[in-house]
Amino acid sequence: MERLVEVLGAEPFDSHAAAEVGALVVEAGLVEPSDLDATTTVLVQGLSRVVGLDGRVESVLAAFAAGVRLAAAEHALATSEEQSRLLFSLAAVGVLVTDLDGTVIQANGAALAILGRKANGMPGTPLADLLHPLDRETVLAGYAELLDSDEEWGRPRERTRLIRADGDLAWVHLAVLVQRDRAGRPDAVVTLAQDVSHLHLLEHRLGYQGTHDPLTGLANRHAFIGKLEEALGGTASASVLHLNLDAFSVINHGLGWTVGDALLRAVAAKLNSVVGDAACVARFGADEFAVLLRRGRDVAALAQRINVELAEPTYVDGHGVAASATIAVARDVEPGADPVELLCATAITLRALKSGGRGQWGLVDPVADQARRAQLRLAASVPGAWGSGQIQVCYRPIIALADNRTVAIQASLRWRHPEVGLLDHRACLRAIADTGFGPRIGRWLLEEGAQQVAGHDAVRLYLELTKEEAVDPDLVASVRGALDEAGLAPSRLDLGFPVPALHAPDRPAEDNLEVLAGLGVGIILYGYGAASRDLTYLDSMPLRAVRLVGSVATWVSENAKSGLPGVLAARGLVPLVRSSGLSMIVGGLKTAREAAWWAEVGVDLGEGPLFGEPTTLDEITRR
Repeated sequence: MERLVEVLGAEPFDSHAAAEVGALVVEAGLVEPSDLDATTTVLVQGLSRVVGLDGRVESVLAAFAAGVRLAAAEHALATSEEQSRLLFSLAAVGVLVTDLDGTVIQANGAALAILGRKANGMPGTPLADLLHPLDRETVLAGYAELLDSDEEWGRPRERTRLIRADGDLAWVHLAVLVQRDRAGRPDAVVTLAQDVSHLHLLEHRLGYQGTHDPLTGLANRHAFIGKLEEALGGTASASVLHLNLDAFSVINHGLGWTVGDALLRAVAAKLNSVVGDAACVARFGADEFAVLLRRGRDVAALAQRINVELAEPTYVDGHGVAASATIAVARDVEPGADPVELLCATAITLRALKSGGRGQWGLVDPVADQARRAQLRLAASVPGAWGSGQIQVCYRPIIALADNRTVAIQASLRWRHPEVGLLDHRACLRAIADTGFGPRIGRWLLEEGAQQVAGHDAVRLYLELTKEEAVDPDLVASVRGALDEAGLAPSRLDLGFPVPALHAPDRPAEDNLEVLAGLGVGIILYGYGAASRDLTYLDSMPLRAVRLVGSVATWVSENAKSGLPGVLAARGLVPLVRSSGLSMIVGGLKTAREAAWWAEVGVDLGEGPLFGEPTTLDEITRR
């Protein structure tokens, strides 16, 4: 106030000095509108009391207000610039300011950290030198397009590579802002860079894990199918080796998973070494591998060499371990083949090879593959067929050859398949064997047969167990339950045990056999006569009868008059069995002449088409 009064009274009068007072007010921090309004009100009231200087008062107040406005604007600009400097230096996002030629003028701390560079080394650096060569042209073209337009912001770039001072790459998201002068002309370019290197590394790691086996580092099934699809999409043929390690579980269970894992890593290394870098090696599962080869390789020699290499022991914790491989080979597959179907074919071939032994290799046979697939389709449809009643129980008589009297009824399966037609008991068992439903369907067959036979007093029930059923620890309980439910005496049931089941370790079949015989169930060995050791069972087991192995019975029946050694052996076997007090059954009899020949050599019981096709129990009992 005093200073303004001095300005009013000064001679000569200069109102501009009042502007300096306005600047001092702003400098004192009175910059808020409310502060300035209050200050102006006080000054107007105070200066209006000065008598005789009304004209000067208006000039002083106007100059004061102008000084306040100018100082406030300069203060706001300084504050804004300071805030911008703070934002620039403290921003977590990298900021690069370049001139219109693409030369760096300024870089904040975040940008320096991303690029691994020092502040004094950035000004004057061409932006192009900071861009990866593969991204450079595209990014710079985007800058040029933005500068030629009226747009302020450029389209954000999803992922760009920058080159760090140490030569490593920094992955960033870029956004570009054009800084313009008052006339709207481009003045500089501001580039914002968000560091996403950690995200890129994480994505890369996840991508690697999604396409590679973590234990061996080999490609996984998904990646292999992609490579196979790529190979078959070209113009050249390719070959696939599908491997399964033999008895790998012996190592895993016997020596532990640590040893097993070490062996798997060794197998992966050996496969890579044998097939070379041009091939793709993958691990599909625990002990399953695959190799993709381009045309021109001798797959037979390669399969043999693989097993030679795998036979070399790998030493882990003092244990020398190795595993051979069974190998299915699809050789020179023509372009256009379906990768998934191809691997399905190799898997089916591999399954068939393993059923015949270990350490083998074999080619995919299209004809055999179709037959195996048809069998697997049957197996896959077993549960539905059983549940819908397509699989039924049928019966055939066991006949006394001496007088054609029915002494027992054999219960068996048949399948009225809507597409394939009628499948007999043997075909049903082949399909069921691949499903795990064998014991359940076997129990159902026993229960159904017991219920039916219980209503016919003079008939015995005969069922042949599969090997799986014969060693089932629940067999005795299942038999007891079925007999009790049907009200059928154990003495009216004959159960056939397959001879191969007696070869199982720990004798589970023999234990079941002896307990059931003790209950009064008749025990019959079927598949008998294939080996000389079968003779030992005659005196060591509580048997009621034996049934000659089907293939032998058929061959002997067809060659009965020949005098061949096999026929003579069968002639000699029958008296041995009969002299032990046991009955002997021969199946598959087709003619009365065959039945008469077997009766002549001493066989007392027969079964086969000669006595009728499988049918209902009521039909048999009416004959």
